[in-house]
Amino acid sequence: MKMSRLAAVAAAILALAAALAGQTQESQSMKLLRLKSAHLSLELKKADFDRYLTLKEEGLASEADFAARQTAYSQAQVDYQQALISFMGSEARISVASAVKYQDRAGKKFVRVALRYSSKELKELANLKISAEDLFPLDFMKELKDVYVSLLSEGKVISDPYEKTVATLPIETERDVTFQLLKDVENLDISVSYSGKTEMTSVYLQKGISANMVTVNSAQFSQEADLESTATYDLSLEKFSGEANVFKLEAVDLPTQITYEFSDPTTSARLSQIKFSEGITSLKLQLKLYLPKNPDEKVILDKPLEFFVLALDNDQTEKLRGLEAAAGGAGLGAEAVEGLKAGSVKLELIPRGVPKVEVQAVNLYHEIKVGDIISMDVTIRNTGTRRLNNVRVFCDLPLNWRVEIAPDLIATLEQNKDEVVKIRFLPPDGVSVGDYEPKIRTDAIADNRRVESEDKIVRIHITSKANVLGIGALVLLLVGLLVGIVVFGIKLTRR
Repeated sequence: MKMSRLAAVAAAILALAAALAGQTQESQSMKLLRLKSAHLSLELKKADFDRYLTLKEEGLASEADFAARQTAYSQAQVDYQQALISFMGSEARISVASAVKYQDRAGKKFVRVALRYSSKELKELANLKISAEDLFPLDFMKELKDVYVSLLSEGKVISDPYEKTVATLPIETERDVTFQLLKDVENLDISVSYSGKTEMTSVYLQKGISANMVTVNSAQFSQEADLESTATYDLSLEKFSGEANVFKLEAVDLPTQITYEFSDPTTSARLSQIKFSEGITSLKLQLKLYLPKNPDEKVILDKPLEFFVLALDNDQTEKLRGLEAAAGGAGLGAEAVEGLKAGSVKLELIPRGVPKVEVQAVNLYHEIKVGDIISMDVTIRNTGTRRLNNVRVFCDLPLNWRVEIAPDLIATLEQNKDEVVKIRFLPPDGVSVGDYEPKIRTDAIADNRRVESEDKIVRIHITSKANVLGIGALVLLLVGLLVGIVVFGIKLTRR
């Protein structure tokens, strides 16, 4: 009775498993159910086989009945092995236990990936008290071989080396694989290939212990800037470890003539300290340097000026103040900055002079008569902070006008120096009466760049020449008329 009841249950389970087997994808629960059904059927067939084996030995069962039970038992073993293979081969074996990003003292960033191999299926079999060693040895499940690992971002490998191999990975153990990052990222995909399949795990990188608690980096580590202008550096700060969340920002080894400020690029708020809130491990900032108007012994044109940006906790800030007091206004240097063990980045600024040409003239308005020429002096002055080369003076003229410029080319013009240039405007013969506006223009070369100045417009008013004979005749006529009037008046009074 009990055997028949078990047989009915097994038949129902097998029917359900057969129906589910037609689906293209089976869940792990369904595969476990089919494995249980196959295991139960195997036990029933084994019990039936053992019973008939005993009856056959006692001469109470025929060879045909015994062969049928033996065949059924063998088929149950095959079905059980198929169900076991399906169950054991359907779920991922390797999980990413951790992915930690850290930085060494040289500033290189690495990712340490911990891989763990565990088998939920083996645990399920142990819970069900199913032992398949006699029918299907599971030694191959206890260790994986040749596991290939690589790091990707946006579908591209960003690790050095591109791929690493884990020779063996025993069950319920972890193996660490370390890569250097070719691109700094906050999250990435970990590709793990083994046993003919590839699995991808997307992770947000944890932050590990580094040489600095906060790293500071800038893509524009070296910049050129004109005097009396602003140089802007984009900074990226990343917190790796430590209990401190508030850090003070400092720029050291800058001359006192150059002022600076840190600001938030989105809000333009000026900052002197930053705070890493819960869950925030990276920040974007800007450093702005304001250059003086003139160079001096510390701000030298075209000479690179090295300085450091620091992110310091309270203890490091106190140590910095002690170093500055000991230096007495001199620069700290790279060795002292490294000794702070704070987040730092070395930046470079190259001050450049500002070339500027100014044209000065006492009078830009002239009034002449037809046939006259205009002579004037203009002063070409270098009002910038860089030497000017090949300063050329030329004019835009009205139609048919000519000009004489001496000198029309100034080879060099030092800062705050000037040169007087004589200009003669020659109107054409028969020029019409009216107003004319020739332009005085200059161009120059400074630091292999072209320098242009503001145009100066000369306003010239031309009038016609006076007719001396006509004026003389008119005067005589008027004098004669006046004399006649006087004589006529005297005669009238005598009458």
